[in-house]
Amino acid sequence: MKNFIYSILTVLAGCTLTAQENLGKKATLLEDGTISVETVQLPDEYRTNNRQQADLLFSFGEPANPAIKNSRGVTLADLDNDGIDEILYGIDTELYALKGDGTILWQKTVLGPILLPPTVMDIDGDDIVEIAVNTGYPTTVGRIYLMDNLGTDLPGWPLNFNDKWMINAPVFADLDGDEVLDILSCQRESSTVGFVHALKQDGTPINTNWPVQFDATPAFTPSVGDVDNDGVNDVVIATSSTGLYVYDANGNLHPGFPFVDPNVRYSYQSPILVDLDDNETLEIVGSNHGDAPGFYVLKNDATYYPGWPIATAGWTYSPPTVVDIEEDGTYEIFMADRNTSNDGTPLPTIYGLNPDGNDLPNFPIEKYGGNEGVLTIADINNDNVYDIIFSSTLTDMDGFGYIHAYSLDGSGELDGFPLRPRGFTFLNGAVLGDVDNDGLMDLTANSYTQTFGAGVDSTFVNTYNLNVPFDADKILRNGYKGDNSRDGLVKEEEILGVTGNTLSNTVSIVPNPSSGILQLQSSSTLNNVTMNVLTMDGKIVFSEKIDLSDTEAKHYDFSSIASGMYFISIEEGKNKTILKWLKQ
Repeated sequence: MKNFIYSILTVLAGCTLTAQENLGKKATLLEDGTISVETVQLPDEYRTNNRQQADLLFSFGEPANPAIKNSRGVTLADLDNDGIDEILYGIDTELYALKGDGTILWQKTVLGPILLPPTVMDIDGDDIVEIAVNTGYPTTVGRIYLMDNLGTDLPGWPLNFNDKWMINAPVFADLDGDEVLDILSCQRESSTVGFVHALKQDGTPINTNWPVQFDATPAFTPSVGDVDNDGVNDVVIATSSTGLYVYDANGNLHPGFPFVDPNVRYSYQSPILVDLDDNETLEIVGSNHGDAPGFYVLKNDATYYPGWPIATAGWTYSPPTVVDIEEDGTYEIFMADRNTSNDGTPLPTIYGLNPDGNDLPNFPIEKYGGNEGVLTIADINNDNVYDIIFSSTLTDMDGFGYIHAYSLDGSGELDGFPLRPRGFTFLNGAVLGDVDNDGLMDLTANSYTQTFGAGVDSTFVNTYNLNVPFDADKILRNGYKGDNSRDGLVKEEEILGVTGNTLSNTVSIVPNPSSGILQLQSSSTLNNVTMNVLTMDGKIVFSEKIDLSDTEAKHYDFSSIASGMYFISIEEGKNKTILKWLKQ
């Protein structure tokens, strides 16, 4: 088994620690996508001899791409339908599917390096997931792959667009409203030419208006949702230098777009789409860099939401996370900043904001070492208070990084944190699950070394046992853009029944909770309705068209899926209901 850790001692060349010194390394992402590293002073609590490893289940490492490193984390998905998530991660030109003990389920060689986490969903309705992944870099070939759960390319894939870098991550979403998921992907043709592709599952464009061409590099993974509430999904995308765009399914620009501000630029900060004011249109929540760096919320008419934008002291590449913590229909917005002082002084780093742009209680979190990675929101110590989990710009002088977890109640960092994987966690984050099927919550994070040619760089998958019961109900947003579709759409208001529960008095679940055997009962006849079973983060684990009647219940056996809280959605045209079901 190729399961080993490369020790990169050359990072320490020329660096001598004395009893009075406590030095470390700080990473910064440059505009061309490369990373610079400088030596900084660490505070006493960051000393090497305070390093904690918690319960590290395994660390899987392989040589990394020497030019550019992974960002935005790993993907957890049940690939073999056994109810247990595997770990998907690209290391240079190898895609690995790892079991929960760090052994390899399968691996696949691809053309071009994999830089962002794979996108995983069941897109063809056969109850088995498909996997999409982009590859490439300006100096290498690029492809977009669509494969089955075993890593086998589907017919017509991978697609080759002039060997160019298929930049950012793919997205699974039904763009054209035919109830079949499409694949969206971005192509960097050059620094002044880029494309967004909207593809059917056979690899052909969804219509003749795609791809859409830009006059700059596509800046981030697209987000997809019905921005203007016209019943058809839209694509939100930006370029590195020419603004933010919203296209309908036919490739037409929305009125007011592109949104162009000469002081604003975009890179890496994929936005979140959410209805903040309950008017059934979507706001665009994100961050930007440029001469006016900050956090923004845009309305669907290309004007700023009241209270926004919010200026930051410097650039940030962090994507936002949006959740409804109290399930009251009011959303909380979490953003991050690279803010890192030169002398170890804590600075505002993690921001919690309400829809009006005001600070939430206990925010911003002030700490040493900034963040430009993924923010995960979950209760990971089983105290019934949600926590925010995030990466760092720092390593200590021995090259060990940081995964932080702070309670949202203001009590500070959780006991046992920060976790200390080898290498930088910069630009990445953590995903939660139970990959070893022991009933306890696990945290998986990736990291990498950065030696600038002085040694062999490596990248690692690190999985920790958090020693609390695994409960999917306690994970609100998990990993890059919140879920494995990468569509960036917050579905929580729909899932939690804030709106649209027009069938709630018609359909019921019996028994509830149950070990997996259940029946849907209806007090009236419902024909050709869509029934979905979703995890708490919105991932569909089962879907079918059914008929319901008041004379015969619909029986199901979901005993094979993992224990936890699920939503069962019943939709009949514009009428729908969302029911909670506890699988014991």
